[in-house]
Amino acid sequence: MRTTPLLPAPVVKGDRIGIVTVSAAEPAANPEVFDRGLNALVVLGFEPVIAPHATGQAGYRAGDTASLLNDFHSLIADDTITAVVCAGGGKNANRLLSGLDLDLIRRNPKAIVGVSDPSLLLNAITARIGLVTFHGPSVMWDLAAEDAPTATAEHFTAMLSGRPSAGRIDAPLTWSRGGTAEGHLIAGCLSSLRCLLGTPWEPKWEGAILAVEDAFKNVEVLDQTLTHFRDCGVLDQIAGLVIGEPVACDPSAGITLTEMVEDLADGYHWPLAHGLPYGHTPLKHTLPVGATVRLDASAEHPLTIASAWTNGGAA
Repeated sequence: MRTTPLLPAPVVKGDRIGIVTVSAAEPAANPEVFDRGLNALVVLGFEPVIAPHATGQAGYRAGDTASLLNDFHSLIADDTITAVVCAGGGKNANRLLSGLDLDLIRRNPKAIVGVSDPSLLLNAITARIGLVTFHGPSVMWDLAAEDAPTATAEHFTAMLSGRPSAGRIDAPLTWSRGGTAEGHLIAGCLSSLRCLLGTPWEPKWEGAILAVEDAFKNVEVLDQTLTHFRDCGVLDQIAGLVIGEPVACDPSAGITLTEMVEDLADGYHWPLAHGLPYGHTPLKHTLPVGATVRLDASAEHPLTIASAWTNGGAA
């Protein structure tokens, strides 16, 4: 990690937010859902700006790699755009990694928001240039949801604006192992982050607080994935582990996700917490990847953001 993270400008009402698809052609397949998500951004006070290929389709992706990269880079370079939000998820955001213009992103630091598959893109950018990125709601499956908890959008806007209260994460956690730890945050979908292992975009694990979540996979599959992280040395380097609230992660042979993680993490000494609502959950917190966070099992707010996450000076 950089000693001093690169901070994006705060995002406030009236700002223009770029909408990009970096993986699956979900807006093309579900245009009415996409439109609802765009309208939700308007209601929040933002002006959505849709990238040319955000609603496209090229097989199981929204476009070829060059087109999707051009969309992303154009939004980053546009001085009138304050943030870039991913439309949805998918499985192939890692196609974009080798073509990222990191110098362009470094020269134009702005909030980049994604969830699920795009979480690998967030963490890759943070790892390479130190820019704080945001694991938060998607246009399609969060902002567009007709029954979405209002707290999801409220925390999204508060976090991107740099409001200090947003850094006190109001979420009860269940602790398998208590204690305190502080470090830079790595957060994302477990199976997506796995795509970064052994690549030039792999996060800097040493001293990190790692927050992972996943959805629609049984415990046996998640065991395989987390074991891969262990065998790559990740669990030897981190300072704390937070498991997000699972979505449709069914037990395997009666073994729950919590039981599997506790077994795999046996022998380590860092704090281990469960149940953070973020990622695929309807109620989700927006988390600043790359910011310094503090875990404290005895605190009123057991997860707090301990450093600034926008250049507006919030802490």
